[in-house]
Amino acid sequence: MQKIAILAAYNLENSIEDIVKRTKKYVDKVIVISDGSLDNTHRNALKAGAFCPKHSYIRGKGFAIRKGINFSKKFNPEIIILMDSDGQHLPEEIPLMVSPIQNGLVDMVVGSRMKGVLRTSPINKLGNYILKIVSYILTGTWFSDTETGFRAFTAKKLYLLELNSMYYEIESELLLKALHKELRVIEVPITVPFSIPGVTIMDGIKAGIYKIRLGLKLKISR
Repeated sequence: MQKIAILAAYNLENSIEDIVKRTKKYVDKVIVISDGSLDNTHRNALKAGAFCPKHSYIRGKGFAIRKGINFSKKFNPEIIILMDSDGQHLPEEIPLMVSPIQNGLVDMVVGSRMKGVLRTSPINKLGNYILKIVSYILTGTWFSDTETGFRAFTAKKLYLLELNSMYYEIESELLLKALHKELRVIEVPITVPFSIPGVTIMDGIKAGIYKIRLGLKLKISR
């Protein structure tokens, strides 16, 4: 099954080559979206063997992920992996992420930091917990980690989700729309190898508001 990894990257010229090379060991192609980067992220990703769509103006993580998904269609993949490119997601865990899909058990795999190892601040853990409760109220399905950026999909199912997010709310949109489309979803534990700052409190508030609005909209549209 052809596998493609999509990595959104911003000003990571010193580390992107390593991440791309490590990721290439487990997938057929790596796509790096580095829109808005002011350094050599784009050049270094290409040097490491990634496919990099032409730059456009910086428009946030959600836009970058959507751009990568659309770009991936030209390769006709069967599995797509979404992961952060700053090193907090381990390429070595890609086989763990894609195994349930390859075995025909699910359509989407969520890499749970809460079930694995997460190093972050107490305030970010609290924020994530609140967002998990909001998701549960809206969907009736409990996930230990609703905001993770490490996910794998059957490509055909991912292409059906009609994503619109521009910023960090892309994580909420992916999960809510996957559940709305009745994708089979499971979580697997992942490891975050170093302490991460997480999004800001304001980003968390924005994500929560977005989650409520989208969740209610999807409920009404059923």
